[in-house]
Amino acid sequence: MNETLIKKYTYLNNNRIITYNDQNKIFIKKKKKYDIEKIYHYLDSHEVPYYLKPLKITDKELYFNYLESRSLKKDELAKRLVYVLSILQNKTTTYQDLDKDLEQAKYDKYKQTIIYLEKYYYTLQDMLELKVYLAPSEYLFIRNVSIIYQALNYVKSILDIWYDLIKKTKVKRVVFCHGKCELDHFLYSDNEYFISLENAHQGEVYEDFLYFYNHNYNDTDMFSNFKFYQHKYQYNKLEFLEFIINLVMPIKIDIYPSSLEKCILLTEYFDKLKKISDFVLQNQKNYQDDEKNKFHN
Repeated sequence: MNETLIKKYTYLNNNRIITYNDQNKIFIKKKKKYDIEKIYHYLDSHEVPYYLKPLKITDKELYFNYLESRSLKKDELAKRLVYVLSILQNKTTTYQDLDKDLEQAKYDKYKQTIIYLEKYYYTLQDMLELKVYLAPSEYLFIRNVSIIYQALNYVKSILDIWYDLIKKTKVKRVVFCHGKCELDHFLYSDNEYFISLENAHQGEVYEDFLYFYNHNYNDTDMFSNFKFYQHKYQYNKLEFLEFIINLVMPIKIDIYPSSLEKCILLTEYFDKLKKISDFVLQNQKNYQDDEKNKFHN
């Protein structure tokens, strides 16, 4: 690249943008994964379109054509992301013998997580119910803790169903996962592109949509996105159940210190659990006919 043709340098999140006199722009990103060339080679060898390929790769940097994003409503952008995700998965699906020992370990880990969270939340609730006056975050927790218990009970109710299917299954699907599948890592310009592929890897079928849900559930209608996605790349019952187990499983939340910021975070988390509950109920018929196991608010 001829330095005399450079008009200016600008910086964006520790990355450089070079603007040349003819107004062409190059985006230079720091190389975060030393063997990222293998990812691009894998995608090319499987004829995967819709990812932004670098012009040049050095030991420390990746060089891309700089593309201006086009304005699009988030719901429309999400549909395009889901469509591109389905193509990535259809192009890279392989079948592997099911490792029963690995699946047993996953099952045990799910069970241990449930037991730990139940103990944690019951202990916290018992402690708070002995208090005469509650701090704002404590009151917020007490008012909403039932949604956590409902989520845990729901995961318990489908975990054994999933594991019974595991025992009868001999092979499973594996796909190449983006690893950071969300709207911030999807570019709509002259075409659609996945970007930021440093975390790409072979993994579970449900991983990318789970990541997408957790990072963009407030930005777009996830039920319609998932419905569209399933028309393009449908999960089998085993994949669907494990997706739901990982989606519904609560996390450990800390309610202290009782501050305005903490109350906002708690409110956001409880709202997320309620949205997940609605999402699961809308998809109920896909994986569970037993009314007693429904996940209610």
